[in-house]
Amino acid sequence: MKQRDQWGSRLGFVLAAVGSAIGLGNIWRFPYQAYNNGGGAFLVPYFIALLTAGIPLIILEFGLGHKMRGAAPSAFARLTTKNKNVNNWEWLGWFQTFLSGVIATYYTVIIGWALSYTFLSFKQSWGDNPTEYFTQTYSQMSGVDAFTASFPIWHIVLAVFAVWAICFAILFSGVKKGVEAANKIFMPLLIVMVLIILFKSITLDGAKNGLNFLFTPNFSKLKDPNV
Repeated sequence: MKQRDQWGSRLGFVLAAVGSAIGLGNIWRFPYQAYNNGGGAFLVPYFIALLTAGIPLIILEFGLGHKMRGAAPSAFARLTTKNKNVNNWEWLGWFQTFLSGVIATYYTVIIGWALSYTFLSFKQSWGDNPTEYFTQTYSQMSGVDAFTASFPIWHIVLAVFAVWAICFAILFSGVKKGVEAANKIFMPLLIVMVLIILFKSITLDGAKNGLNFLFTPNFSKLKDPNV
């Protein structure tokens, strides 16, 4: 029986875990949500959710995976095998795998955009109107409806295929030589990039006003069930 691939170091696992937890939601969407949901007051429900749901669930996930030594479907299947009083929850593992596949599909497209924009940024090809450039020139949409775009748009298709190829190469290389090695490069790089963007942002005109508007608590917003 082939031995299951293992992490090479604790650091590699930690970086991979951080990489799976920190994504577009934290970097891109969080400021938007805080802005619309009470500014600094939004941190109250955020930390409540973090302490009552986020951290317990990730402890459960890591604990179950470590104990059962398997992916989600096999972990839940082995949980059932080891305890006859537990109902068969293997389907839940497959459901999680399906959700991961859905997330990977649209994340790949967004990363493909980012890859394209990495090269476009050298000349700031979007000019003075980034929104118009994205909707009209880059994605070739006649409006905000993605289904009106002409297809295929080869510069997007090629970027997405490049991302898929990189992901496949990393996963095919295994846990230690693939996922762990990639995270040891890309996670420190991500931190450096975020710091550069942060320091650049706070030097822009109106940055102080923007920060005050973003983080000044509006506790009346906490009465809104949507928050």
